[in-house]
Amino acid sequence: MSGHYRSRSESTMGSPGDGKDPLDVWRGWYGGGGGDEAREDTHERTLRTVEEHQTNGMRSSSSAKGWRERCARSLKFAAGRGRSERPWESSMSRGRREEGYAPIADLPPKDEENASLKFKYEVDDMMRVVYEGAGVRKIARYNEQKLVRGGWMERKVYKTTFLASAYCWLQIFLLWFLAGLVAVLVYGLLKACGANAKTVEGLQKGLSVSSTIEIFVAFALGTYIKKTIDIWWELRHQTLQELMNVIADMCLRMAIYFPGRHYEDKHARETIMRYGILSLALLFQDAKKVDVWSRKQVRDLGVLDLSDLQREKLLTTREAALLHNVPAKSQMCWIWISSLFTKWCLDGRLPDPLGNQDTMLVYSEQARNAISTILAQLTTQFPLSYSHLIIFFCKVYVTTLAVEAGVTLGSSLLQGQTNYANLVTKSFVLTVTPIVYQGLLELKERSATPSGTTCRITL
Repeated sequence: MSGHYRSRSESTMGSPGDGKDPLDVWRGWYGGGGGDEAREDTHERTLRTVEEHQTNGMRSSSSAKGWRERCARSLKFAAGRGRSERPWESSMSRGRREEGYAPIADLPPKDEENASLKFKYEVDDMMRVVYEGAGVRKIARYNEQKLVRGGWMERKVYKTTFLASAYCWLQIFLLWFLAGLVAVLVYGLLKACGANAKTVEGLQKGLSVSSTIEIFVAFALGTYIKKTIDIWWELRHQTLQELMNVIADMCLRMAIYFPGRHYEDKHARETIMRYGILSLALLFQDAKKVDVWSRKQVRDLGVLDLSDLQREKLLTTREAALLHNVPAKSQMCWIWISSLFTKWCLDGRLPDPLGNQDTMLVYSEQARNAISTILAQLTTQFPLSYSHLIIFFCKVYVTTLAVEAGVTLGSSLLQGQTNYANLVTKSFVLTVTPIVYQGLLELKERSATPSGTTCRITL
């Protein structure tokens, strides 16, 4: 997610007549790093948007005409010659795939000013993926309609799931190894004891321990995951969205109060927007610290390094020095914003200084409180004893399945005739159940740390 916000850092607030590339204007408001393909209908909609601006008298006809021409040139490049290579596809598969599309806010930056951004926004007909470098890959959106039909079998989709985890298949291998070991032991014991067919049949029918454990595990795990998903959903659509709304509201007021194109007004607009985006970038950096457990992770993730924010012009050297050793850096930005508005009110640069100062202070308080709530939600875990209980019984359940499968296999071999129906059922359950339960546990872990070390879930 941080990639979306960083893409705005190089753009400034503007309007169709400000002399900027139109893609910069849209990126400044909507973010995104851009896709690699665009359709012709996007081009037509853009031209209609320009005509509406011209009709509404927002800019003179000559200015709108120039802006329209820049739109046409930019979109033509993005739609045709601006195609970039997709790292996960061969040239042959790219030829078979449909042309990808992304909203105009996600068109790739082609201007020199934004060429230094450290991420790419790759688009195809299955998903839109943000690559930030250093192995950081984030899915911004995926095609649900295609996923539920045939997309779930695609390799790049499979690679984002728990099935791509080595631990998933290692656990299944260990369970099958345990089942084989139990089968050998049962076969040897029953043969040594001279067990008859009736004894073997009774042993197989009595294998119902896993059914009893399954009821408790399914109920407890379902409650466990549901609560985690509820917290994640609330974090994204309430607290984090509230913070984004505050930033957007303040930028809107800045565009109204400082509409000029001279340095003072542009600097005021850009500073407030820069501080707002900076607070978001620092929020994700603060959130990553929650689940960093070694000095190596600190270095690899750069959770204490502000140099990338300085390179992207979100932070100056002096501001970086002020943030040194500050525990919650993302909240400090709102103190700067409040101080700036207080100064502008005292200097008489805002209408109704007293009312505007109160309004902006309320905005800053809301943003600071939203950041505090987000960090509290990320740092608050379920009690260790509760989490351990759920995980323990999940492991006991799949282990019991392995033992039952081993007993069934060993006793069937002793009978001289294998009960194929029962054995196939046990084998299928032993293979699928660990994937489901471990996958749910992994889902809980990833939802509890959406800004974790691998950045696997996009907020």
